[in-house]
Amino acid sequence: MLILAGIFAGASYLAIDSRPKIAREVSITPKQIARAKNILDTHRHRVHPGTSATIRILPDDIDNALNYLAYYLGQGHAQITMHDGIAQIELSLPVPAKIMDSYLNLQATLTETSGLPEFSAVKIGSLPIPDTLANLLLKTFRTWLQITSPDIHAGVDAFRKLQFSRNEMAITYYWKGWDIDDTNPASINLPFFNRQALDRLLHYHLFLNEKNRQQASQAAPLSEILALIMRETVRHTSRENVLEEFRAAILVTAFHVIHVPFKLIIPEAASWPDPVRVNITLDGRSDLAMHFMASAVITAYSDTILSNAIGLYKELEDARSGSGFSFNDFIADRSGTRFAEKAMSSQDSARRMRNIILAGIRDTDLIPPWSDLPEHMSESAFKARFGSIDDPRYHEIMDEIEQRITSLKWLQY
Repeated sequence: MLILAGIFAGASYLAIDSRPKIAREVSITPKQIARAKNILDTHRHRVHPGTSATIRILPDDIDNALNYLAYYLGQGHAQITMHDGIAQIELSLPVPAKIMDSYLNLQATLTETSGLPEFSAVKIGSLPIPDTLANLLLKTFRTWLQITSPDIHAGVDAFRKLQFSRNEMAITYYWKGWDIDDTNPASINLPFFNRQALDRLLHYHLFLNEKNRQQASQAAPLSEILALIMRETVRHTSRENVLEEFRAAILVTAFHVIHVPFKLIIPEAASWPDPVRVNITLDGRSDLAMHFMASAVITAYSDTILSNAIGLYKELEDARSGSGFSFNDFIADRSGTRFAEKAMSSQDSARRMRNIILAGIRDTDLIPPWSDLPEHMSESAFKARFGSIDDPRYHEIMDEIEQRITSLKWLQY
């Protein structure tokens, strides 16, 4: 027993470090969002049963995506460097503070094979891990993922080969199709929402449908809709789970504001009624309500970094071919992001935000003054006035937007 304890203590000493080896900024740029969207648009129509295809991803995009995932999933940081035939990965994850103030620093090399790559030269801190053990753990992890659900099994099993070069990562996949009953599209069991979460979403959806049906011919301020659904969360919420009820209320409200059916992202909701169409506005404009709620729900189910990048990407795309770059849309995006960020930080924060809403708010409490901000600028007009998103003129107006948002009363608590 003492020998085992000594071995464990020695391994822990070698594996745990006092500081992270990788510490870098976490960022997602509009260009990366655009490239990801282009990949999805290109491949989603090819992903039919019996189809093979290869996705090609730039090294910087893989590197930033891995770093983002490390931060999002474990508050850590990561880095990947690709060469011809191999990829070197470095990962730093904080050990939970309740255990000790330290870090796990992992290094590994992925080497191409005729199929999926294999690990070599794996180290955790100063502790080397035998290649055989590392690859056994990788295989066990893949097996665990595959038995988690039939749909995860289909996704993991689709990958056939990864190839590395200095210029790209090439991912080859073969799609067998979903293991579902073709007569029942709602039988897809994606892992994002369990039965309890689905019941919660359906409850709030039917509640809002009933309330909106009573005023379908009238415009409804977003602040009133939020007050309605938050009052319902008080009746429906257990004292210990305010945060999840708040998160569900944000998602349901977003679907009702944007007027899209739930089945677009939740296959199990195929039989749910569509949201009753009500013109929900923020400070008199429906587009601001859509921007606010879209950013709020992205933040509630992912994080601020992704929400900000998507919001900026949307405005840049509008400048090129849509309604034009609008800083008032962007102030709605950032207000929605900060709203959800504040509410989702803890159970107590969700409870405080709900109490603020129930105490009585107006639309102007959700979004600061916006009407004097430039809007509907074409790409050429934006460049003439602000240069680019790296220009000091652009940063000056963005700083002004942040100052206005920071003055909102719910950020003072």
